[in-house]
Amino acid sequence: MRLKNTYYLILVLSILAALILGLNIGKRMQQTKSNPDQTQNTIQEESPTSAPITLDTTNSTSSLSGINNAGSESGFLKNAAPSGGTAKGTLYTSKSCGVSFSYPDTVMVEESTTDAKGAVFTNKSNPTDMVVLTCQKDIPKPPLPSQNIEDRLIGTTPAKLYHDTSQKDGTRVDALLFTHPKTKLDVFIGGYGTTFNTLIQSLKIL
Repeated sequence: MRLKNTYYLILVLSILAALILGLNIGKRMQQTKSNPDQTQNTIQEESPTSAPITLDTTNSTSSLSGINNAGSESGFLKNAAPSGGTAKGTLYTSKSCGVSFSYPDTVMVEESTTDAKGAVFTNKSNPTDMVVLTCQKDIPKPPLPSQNIEDRLIGTTPAKLYHDTSQKDGTRVDALLFTHPKTKLDVFIGGYGTTFNTLIQSLKIL
């Protein structure tokens, strides 16, 4: 059952990225699974209770907190223009999804150039370390047990942080999901690796 849940969450990430940005995330994941030793050496695992990752950016401090409960053909634009930043980090703003967060210069942004809303953030030195951002109505919730779900607050907005792990190679898969208080769209931020932790720790709702 747990393996089924893992594949479901990975499938959600793959479908969202492929449909919104035209990126073949599923193929990358298959390549990752075929090289589990390389994956273990390149992806740094972090526990749900690990210390927050902070960046010295114009976005000040993160508003994410826990509640102590367990036009191109491909449809995306590479190196999307940032909103601003400093030498240590760049502030990215998604007006369509109504969120902003900071990312380091080791991350490449591929933003949707279609009517769909979303972006993909990829570690330049490790393409398997990526994060998908999308927003739309009624995004399905990952069917995970309660011990794999954390209650979070983004400012005053409630959110759910889902944790899962591939039983094959131990790869961490995480997803943050909440409903935007103004647009009423569901906002989905999913991925794995250090890039995911960096982004959600500086997340703000606009």
